[in-house]
Amino acid sequence: MSKQKKVRLLKFLSVVVSGINVVISLLIMLNKYQIRKDKKQIADESHAPLDEN
Repeated sequence: MSKQKKVRLLKFLSVVVSGINVVISLLIMLNKYQIRKDKKQIADESHAPLDEN
């Protein structure tokens, strides 16, 4: 394998890895948002009966 091919392969791998990083971080952000939304929904549902009493 020539040096140029190795450099090209490394650049390609770094692009792939950074792409995977972006996807994972987006999934984590989406997950945190979903958890926050679910917690708020649970809080709203659990407080509704308390307000009626």
